[in-house]
Amino acid sequence: MRLAPMDVPIPCACTLDTSLHPSGLKTSLRLYGLVRIVGFGDIPASTPVEILCAASGEGKAIRAFVSRLDAELVARSMPDSGYRVVPLAQFDPTGFIQQHQGWLTVHITCGFSSQRDTLRLADGDLPSLGWFIYAQTGPWSPGRFIHWGEEVAEILLSAYRSVGMPNYNAWLNQLDGYSIQAMDNCVEIAWQALLACRPMRENHRALFNPRDECWRFSDSPIDHYYPI
Repeated sequence: MRLAPMDVPIPCACTLDTSLHPSGLKTSLRLYGLVRIVGFGDIPASTPVEILCAASGEGKAIRAFVSRLDAELVARSMPDSGYRVVPLAQFDPTGFIQQHQGWLTVHITCGFSSQRDTLRLADGDLPSLGWFIYAQTGPWSPGRFIHWGEEVAEILLSAYRSVGMPNYNAWLNQLDGYSIQAMDNCVEIAWQALLACRPMRENHRALFNPRDECWRFSDSPIDHYYPI
């Protein structure tokens, strides 16, 4: 497993498992992805989709959001793209891994990078922060489970601590349990706060705290060439 900085998002065609998800990407982290339907498959239990990826060297990395809210906000920033948020436990990575010769690469996404007086780039995109993880899985099979290890858990804890949210698991659990309406309301509040936000410093990690309904920023700038 190696860690690396983020690159630009690109799509990758794969499959969404819509049955009991036996082949889903199940890991020790609750992760979300952005997919859009690209056609109809021959197998009734699966649907061909594009999953949002990031460029990683000569290949691609699946954009994997730790927070359901972060994923919904990125989808909100691309209103005409057709992307929707799904748990990666429902996403079958078989095709992706085959395309990458037995390797699974994910970009663990955690928060956004503040810009001058805004949280959005000039094209309207949200500048996500995170790091790459590379795992040689070999052929994917139903029932597989990936444990990312303590290093990833510690990096996540450090990221949330940097914005004053050390008990992040509690509110991630809360977000996971939200109904569609409750999540839509939370996304709307976070989005309006994002549009009104005027960061005074660039390149600081930004995360929305649903409990006090405000954006929080790290005290120190983010080194974009280091995972945290």
